Amino acid sequence: MTYYLLKPCRTATAFISTLKKPARVDLPGAAERLRGAGWRVSDVKVMLILEGEPELTLYESGKILVKTDDERRAREAIDHVYEALGMAAPMAAA
Repeated sequence: MTYYLLKPCRTATAFISTLKKPARVDLPGAAERLRGAGWRVSDVKVMLILEGEPELTLYESGKILVKTDDERRAREAIDHVYEALGMAAPMAAA
């Protein structure tokens, strides 16, 4: 099972998740799965931008940047993305 850490981003009002166990995300495949799950996705080749509130950015490393200052909303959004990708991700302590 995949775990992640959630920590405040130093440069923006945002949170970032980092997979505890390194994994690579196939971005084109992830974009297709996320669109199928109802997300509005912009594929900018090196990352996926998931439009909505909050806005999220998914990187090939599996990191997700969530543009919100609400930790609960960030966790919920991250969980939904990992679930849509088939990467169940129980949160580990930050």
